[in-house]
Amino acid sequence: MTHSVRLERDIPAELVEEFLKKLSYVSESLSAYDLDTARDNVNFELRPGHDAQSELVSSRIREVAGKLCKGRRQPKPKVLVNRKDRDISFHSDPHPMLQSMDEIHKYGEGWFGFGPRLVELMNLFDRDVQAIADRMPAVPHQFPTLIGADVLDRCRYLRSFPSALTMVSHLREDLGAIQDFAKVAAWDGEQLVCDPKSLSTIKCLLAPSICFHYYAWLKDRTIDTTCVTAIGKCFRFESKSMAGLERLWDFTMREVIFAGPGKYVLEQRQRVIDESVALLDKWGLAYEIKSATDPFFIEDYAAMTAFQLAFDLKFEVLAPLPYKHKDLAIGSFNYHQDFFGRSFGISGNGGEPIHTSCVGFGLERVALAFLAQHGLDPKKWPAAIADQIRTRW
Repeated sequence: MTHSVRLERDIPAELVEEFLKKLSYVSESLSAYDLDTARDNVNFELRPGHDAQSELVSSRIREVAGKLCKGRRQPKPKVLVNRKDRDISFHSDPHPMLQSMDEIHKYGEGWFGFGPRLVELMNLFDRDVQAIADRMPAVPHQFPTLIGADVLDRCRYLRSFPSALTMVSHLREDLGAIQDFAKVAAWDGEQLVCDPKSLSTIKCLLAPSICFHYYAWLKDRTIDTTCVTAIGKCFRFESKSMAGLERLWDFTMREVIFAGPGKYVLEQRQRVIDESVALLDKWGLAYEIKSATDPFFIEDYAAMTAFQLAFDLKFEVLAPLPYKHKDLAIGSFNYHQDFFGRSFGISGNGGEPIHTSCVGFGLERVALAFLAQHGLDPKKWPAAIADQIRTRW
């Protein structure tokens, strides 16, 4: 049965994609939904046996729409570089081809395994980004996949991005609970069935970003300037938006992280932007670098996104996906002002909180954008990439 809810106002065109993504979190009973062409009415369907929840779901849809648009102030995005007019000769979805080549294996929604050719391509892109980091120069670090709930609380991630969190638990250190778990635990085809009372409290989560680890590393220190680089796995749950390599629950990020006075941090960020332009041109990508905002949850959404745009706190590399007729963010250049310096008690030599910046490239997304624009035949790739490929495609 299809239900319909009238919104108090139409959703601005630039917020439609974000609005639809946030509807995934309205209710577990929601099975399908769409926004009509006038952008003021949502049609939705509920899972069988859940039609009695239609009023609750309708009210939550209105709540999301209202909070997303409340106090909306949308400064015009700033475009730093525009190479979107670059010719693109390939327009097919690379996923089916990668599947037929046994280069991707889907284990679940948002998590994949990769074959040797795709791994080589991602490693190649990572080496190029790491070369930029080396020229900063950035000191290599390695951080764990786990991150403390206390760290994410200091970062305000628990409040700003709650829907993206991935919790970590284990069995309680209790013989009875362990024995009971072993007796009843089973996979029912959709989930692990067990008694929640046998599980521990949550002290750790899977890290949603690399840089948070480094700010925790510097906690309560006094520093001059510092620059590090690291690669690692990041985890952001994105519900129904997880489709192919575009949006993964489990993805790989190379980051370059700066900390120090604001002038130093902004100068270093600009250096990386300039070097990234040369790198993206070397890869032969069509792309655009422009100001952007993070996908905050619905509370204070308008104010927080307007703040980021007004102060140029975030720039994204947007690469067109021809088969989707949309852009994909494959990298970002972020400036946090003194937020993490204040949050973690990190001071400069004068006693003031330090400023921070991080630059990140999602390697799976870079590979997808490259293959979506250039195809899977290395003979048609830019020479700078094709000449380094050792594995036969």
